[in-house]
Amino acid sequence: MAEALQSSLNNMLESNDSAKAEKTVPDGVETAISLVNFTGNDIEEPPFKKLRTNAHDRSLSFEDRIRPILSCCICLDLSTLSLFQCPNGHLMCSACFHHLVADCMLKDQESACPNCRCKISRRNCTRNLAVEKIISELPTTCAYCTHTCPRCEIKYHESETCPERPTVCEYSLLGCDWIGPSHCLTSHMTSCEYPKKTGQQLLDTIRIRKQKYDAEKTYLETALDLLLIHEIDANDISLTPMHTDDFSAKLYFETSHFKALECEWKVRVCINDHTSHPHTTSTRWLSYQLVLESNISETIKLKFFISKGPYSNLPALKFQPIISHFEFNENNTETEYIKLPISSLECNQILSSSSMKFRFWIIREISTASL
Repeated sequence: MAEALQSSLNNMLESNDSAKAEKTVPDGVETAISLVNFTGNDIEEPPFKKLRTNAHDRSLSFEDRIRPILSCCICLDLSTLSLFQCPNGHLMCSACFHHLVADCMLKDQESACPNCRCKISRRNCTRNLAVEKIISELPTTCAYCTHTCPRCEIKYHESETCPERPTVCEYSLLGCDWIGPSHCLTSHMTSCEYPKKTGQQLLDTIRIRKQKYDAEKTYLETALDLLLIHEIDANDISLTPMHTDDFSAKLYFETSHFKALECEWKVRVCINDHTSHPHTTSTRWLSYQLVLESNISETIKLKFFISKGPYSNLPALKFQPIISHFEFNENNTETEYIKLPISSLECNQILSSSSMKFRFWIIREISTASL
């Protein structure tokens, strides 16, 4: 009897001890233990997370997965232009990079990478040629058909081999304004009426084209005549950034004094005709004026223009010079601002550089003959 009671008491004590031990285990540990795969040492992910990740990977192609890695961190697009990277490796296309640096210059602020906020400039940002080559090998679709080819070949396909590319009639020089897909050109040529027209019927078209060619010929002849004049000076100028003394200071550029035709001159360049807050608009232009710094006693009639110089820091910049006329005297020593024939993208490239470098031409008019 006593032995039976003792065994029952021992069983009760053991059951109480095991219950206490179970209560001392935290809930978080129980959860972790339940996730352990006892066949290995790894902890399994929840099933729903695995399914979501796998489904996402299956829905995206390799090009779609790599696109955000190689895209510009500002416009978020794969660029066909040059790609620059900040000191920490963040990519920016050429257009966005120059626009960002030009914006900060107009606001008199230091430009910074939009991702890591490190300082960026033309000096410490380099081109990433490896990424440019990778992007050029990524596939893209033709703008006119469904053909897919590497980006480095798409321009040739769209301009030369695509059957849907826009094509003009072979008799467009005579006035035919037909435009259609390339594969329809043969059928159009069989029905085009311009080969059957008489010379009298084509005179109007020929006259219009002759006027255009005559204008180009006159421009070239004028440039040649100007170069033959003895009183002509060419100066390689460098414009440095400056600010006005207004309450809201405006950025402009100015050269140091330079000598031409026995007089002292300087050139000023302004942005958007000195309008306020040019950094708030994406459309930008540059205008320049010629300033006479010497005292003169008689009127000086000049022709002048600005062109790209041999020391330009923008070798790809190209624009057609515009010849201007002005009569300088004691009261008129500054010309009006003359707009440079450049695009907004080229304007941003110039503004993002440390200085502007051009070649400035001044010609004295010594006769009444037209040049």
